[in-house]
Amino acid sequence: MEWRRINRRFERHPARMVIYSFALADFIGALALWLPFSHYGRLSFIDALFTSTSAICVTGLTVVNTALDFSLWGKIVILILMQLGGLGVMTFSIFIALGFKQSWSFSSRLSIQESFLPHFTPEPRTLLFTIFIYTFAAEGLIFLGLWLCFLRAHFSVGQAFFQALFHAVSAFCNAGFSTLPQGLVAFQHAYALPFLIMLAILLGNTGFPIVYELWVYFRKRWRHKRWRFSLHFRLTLGTHLLLVFLGALAFLWFERNGVLSPFPWPLKILTALFHSVSARTAGFNTIDIARFSEHSIYIFIALMFVGACPGSTGGGIKTTTLAVLWFTALSRLRGFHQTIALKRTIPMDLVGKAVTLVIISLLVIMTFHFFITLTEPNLPFYKSEHQFLAALFEVVSALGTVGLSTGLTPHLNLWGKICIILAMFVGRVGLLSLLSFLAEAGKEPRPYRYVEEKVMVG
Repeated sequence: MEWRRINRRFERHPARMVIYSFALADFIGALALWLPFSHYGRLSFIDALFTSTSAICVTGLTVVNTALDFSLWGKIVILILMQLGGLGVMTFSIFIALGFKQSWSFSSRLSIQESFLPHFTPEPRTLLFTIFIYTFAAEGLIFLGLWLCFLRAHFSVGQAFFQALFHAVSAFCNAGFSTLPQGLVAFQHAYALPFLIMLAILLGNTGFPIVYELWVYFRKRWRHKRWRFSLHFRLTLGTHLLLVFLGALAFLWFERNGVLSPFPWPLKILTALFHSVSARTAGFNTIDIARFSEHSIYIFIALMFVGACPGSTGGGIKTTTLAVLWFTALSRLRGFHQTIALKRTIPMDLVGKAVTLVIISLLVIMTFHFFITLTEPNLPFYKSEHQFLAALFEVVSALGTVGLSTGLTPHLNLWGKICIILAMFVGRVGLLSLLSFLAEAGKEPRPYRYVEEKVMVG
C-alpha cells in the first residue's frame, strides 16, 4: 500500500523524482570523492560536493585540479557521475515509466513520451534501448579515435586507454572535465584530437530527437517511402548550425589579431569552431578563456545562455526556445496574431512556455550573480578589474551547465562555492522540473477568464 502511494505521488509529479534522484546521486558522489583514497592531500567536503555536483550536472567547473588532486578511484567516480548525469537527462522520464510500469496508465506513458519527443514514439523500452545504443556507440567510436591520438602523443597503452575513455564520456555528455593537468590547452596546436572532441560534443548536444528522426528518415528512404521532417527537426537543427557558424565567425573576427593570431588559418578556423561548439554547454577549451577579448567573452555568454538542443546532454534555454521567440517577434512584425514558423503555426501554449523559461532564466542569473558579487570585496567599479563580468560569466556557465571559466571559480570563498553549486543544480534539474510542472499545468486550463484591460507596452 505504501509503495502504491509513493507510486501515485511520483506519477502525478515526475519532477520530484528527477530532483530527489539527482540530489541523492550528488550526495553519494560527494561522499565517494571525500574518501581518503579518492584524492591526494586534503580535500574539504564542500570541494568534494562542488566536484560531484559539477560532474552529475555535467558542467565541468572545478575548484581543484582533476588531474592532480584526484586518484584513479576519484577519477573513476567522476567518470561514473558524468555518465549518469548525461544519460539521466535523456532517459530519466523513461526510467520512471519502466520503474512504475505496473501502475502507469497509457495516458501517463504518452505524456512522458511527448515530453521527450515532439511526436508519438515507440514503446518506452524500445526508445530506451535505442538511446543506450546510440550513446555507447557514439562514445565507443570517439574513444577509438582519441585512443590513437593519445598513443601518438606518447602516452602508454594503459594511460591512453583511460584518457581516451574519460574524455570520450566527458565530451559526449558535455561535461567538460579533463584528466590532463592543463586540460586540452596542451593540444591547441593539434588537429585530430580537438576535432574528435568537437564531434563528440555535437553528437551529445544535438539531441536524441534529431538523431531519432534522421534514423527514421533513412529507414523510410531505404523502404522507398516518403518522409517529411518535422518542424521541431528543422527549427532545432537550423538554429543549432546557425549558432555554431555565427559563433565561429565572431571568434575569428574578434580574435584574428588576438589569441588566434599565432595559428595558421586552418587551425584558426578549427579553433574558432571548437570554442563555438564548446561554449554551447560543453566547457572544453584549447585556449585560456581569460586571454580572450571582452567582445569574445560577450559572445561566450550569449552562446552559453542559449545552450544545447532539447533532449540532449546539454543545458541552457535550448535552441528551440530561441527559435520560437525569434519567430514570435517576426510574426508580430509581419502582422500575424499567431507565431508562424516555416509555414506552420506554433501553439500559443508553447510560446508561453518559451517566454516563461527565458524570463525565469534571466531572473535566476541576476539573483545568483548578485549573491556572487556579495561574496567578493565591495570595491568601487573602477577598481574591480573585470570582476563584475567575470562573476556574470561564471554564473551563466554554471546555470547553463557549460563549465567554461575565466579563472574566478577556484578562488571563490565558501559562500561563493555554495552559490555556484546551487546554480549548477538549478541549471540541470530546476529548469527541467519547471518545464515538467508547466507541461502538467498546461493540460488542465482554468475554466474561467478575467475581464480584459489594456496597458501601455514599450
